[in-house]
Amino acid sequence: MKKLALLIILLLGLLVLSGATTLSTPATIRIGLTGNFSNRDSIHISNTHIIAGYDNHGAFQASSQVFNSLGGFTVRITGGVVALYSGNAQVFAFTDTTRGAQVRDSAGGQIRLGNYSYRGVIEFRPSSGRITAINVICPEEYLFGVLPMEMSHSFHMEALNAQAIASRTFMMYRMNAGEHTHQGFHLCDGTHCQSYRGSSREHANTTQAVNDTRGLMIYHNNAVILAVYHASSGGSTDNSENVWVQRRPYLRGVRDIAEHDPVVWNRTFTWAQLNTALSQAGANIGTAMGMSVTQTGAYGRVQELTIQGTTGQWQVRGEAIRTFFTPIGGALMSRNFYIAGASVSSAVSVTDGRGVVSSNLGSLLWRNQQGAVLPVPAGGVYVYDGINLRQVDGSAAQAVTTGTGVTLNGRGWGHGVGMSQRGAHGMARAGYTYREILLHYYTGVTIR
Repeated sequence: MKKLALLIILLLGLLVLSGATTLSTPATIRIGLTGNFSNRDSIHISNTHIIAGYDNHGAFQASSQVFNSLGGFTVRITGGVVALYSGNAQVFAFTDTTRGAQVRDSAGGQIRLGNYSYRGVIEFRPSSGRITAINVICPEEYLFGVLPMEMSHSFHMEALNAQAIASRTFMMYRMNAGEHTHQGFHLCDGTHCQSYRGSSREHANTTQAVNDTRGLMIYHNNAVILAVYHASSGGSTDNSENVWVQRRPYLRGVRDIAEHDPVVWNRTFTWAQLNTALSQAGANIGTAMGMSVTQTGAYGRVQELTIQGTTGQWQVRGEAIRTFFTPIGGALMSRNFYIAGASVSSAVSVTDGRGVVSSNLGSLLWRNQQGAVLPVPAGGVYVYDGINLRQVDGSAAQAVTTGTGVTLNGRGWGHGVGMSQRGAHGMARAGYTYREILLHYYTGVTIR
């Protein structure tokens, strides 16, 4: 009997331990609608039939009969409490200030605020005589609204599935971080918490992706990861420490296997514009006269940009390279770029299956499918073997200091860390599953 009891205890212990490593999403999540309904004097509800109530440990507890108003309702602060109005007549005052002041549609439908509709319940949080709306909603239904904001519903279903899992994981990570706890909600509806505009953009494809992957998240060492993603890598992703300070072992730069329709861009800056950017950055190097890429990552992403001036030079590193250009037309779309007209000195090797030719990139002849010789490209060279698309890396030397300024030719859109959404779409089109996509972009992780 003692042995049997000991065995039962051991089994129960294993079950407890295994359960501790996989998080379950809560019944409801609180989303601060900071984009359009934050710190307002009043907020209009378009619904004509609603019920008022309070938060009861995450569940809605009705405290009124059904209110009817053909013109909808207005919420404002009156006498220090949140009050509900139909026209000029007050119909309800949320006098219990210890619990959240909430409303829901009487028939269980969506609540309409302005031009947006929201599933679940809307809570009105007062602060200094003003109101912020909070959407209290089931996490999976929240993701119904997130996915079509973050990835096109026209993307391949396996890419949408990968996005659903990444978004769910990101949601849980940010909830655990508690950045918005002091504001009374878990996440906001801004881009740094994932874009969310209620149900207005929901689509059958993205909803299916959420449902088909329900509950699945990405883990590293039994903890949910910071599952960041971006629109387009342009050929390769980057290490987390090259963009932010912290090194995360699961956010390692990788080659993009088959990115579909990567974003291609170029920006031209005059020397006068660069002087403006330098001034905004606090640089004192005289007049700008040259620019060079002085450090790149393993796959060619620019890690250090140097601007030469008449009295010195100014170096910009990491993600600050993108934002350096904000005062003169906006941040760069990515750090995957080269300086047009700059020399490229990296050696490359090409094999045709019989022999290897090694040379400097600039000394090779580039031909189109018809065999015609093309101008030697300064960068952005890719090799395709029928399965994988691989970039030929090159480091641009100092730019020419003559002319009216510099032109940057780039690929990709976003910080470049984690999953490339267009890369995921390309991998899905090539036959990869959502698991294979996620395991490619996030290193050493498990999905469960």
